[in-house]
Amino acid sequence: MADNHAAHDSLRKRLAAGTCVAPILECIRKIRIEGLADNEIADLFRHAADELDEATGSKDEKLSPGT
Repeated sequence: MADNHAAHDSLRKRLAAGTCVAPILECIRKIRIEGLADNEIADLFRHAADELDEATGSKDEKLSPGT
C-alpha cells in the first residue's frame, strides 16, 4: 500500500511541475459551478481515464501487432 501512495505522490509532483494541471483544475471549477458534486466529477474523470486507456491500448496494439 505504501508503494501505491509513493507512486501517486510521484505522479502528482510530476504533474504539478508541468502546465497540464491548470487546465484540468479550471475544468473542475467550471463543472462545480454547474452544480456537480465532487464524487460525480471524480466518476467523470475515472470514466474518461478508462476510455483513454482503451484508446491508447488499441492504438498500441495496431502499432505493434504480434506482441
